[in-house]
Amino acid sequence: MDPITIALGIAKLTGLDKKIGGWIGGDNGSKVASKVVDIAQTITNGGTPEQALNLVQQSSVLQQELRQTILNREKELDDLAFKNTQSARNMQIQALNQDDKFSKRFIYYYAWFWSVATVIYIGCITFLSIPDTATRFADTILGFILGTVVASILNFFFGNSRDNSRRNEIQDIQQSLKEH
Repeated sequence: MDPITIALGIAKLTGLDKKIGGWIGGDNGSKVASKVVDIAQTITNGGTPEQALNLVQQSSVLQQELRQTILNREKELDDLAFKNTQSARNMQIQALNQDDKFSKRFIYYYAWFWSVATVIYIGCITFLSIPDTATRFADTILGFILGTVVASILNFFFGNSRDNSRRNEIQDIQQSLKEH
């Protein structure tokens, strides 16, 4: 089995499906998956990733220990998963320190271009007739624009909701510990 499949299995067993899935869904997903599998192998003393997964499946104690270890190393895994966003922000800081106006403003021009292109595209597919043969293409392009382009622009300028979801997960964990 590949590391991503094993990491997703571990995620399900530990109840961290959403968190680990979010990490694996990023650009550095395979690195995060490998790190999660390494953690599981260390905790279980399993020889292969498959053996580690099997040991975790068979023991609720190992599941809880693995869950706690992953949560304790959350910052490290979070940084690994989202390293590319931070490097883009650092690149923008460097661009702002230059004297060239175009370099300073490039990211804003880029964001404006895609914002205007998105509005025009949405307006066109909403108010103009689309041939039946092109409907699937229009839907695919719209999904790409809304899911990738707009989300990336908003994430770059305004951050994301990872901090809020982390706060909610900590509260859920604290609540479950109180119940036990």
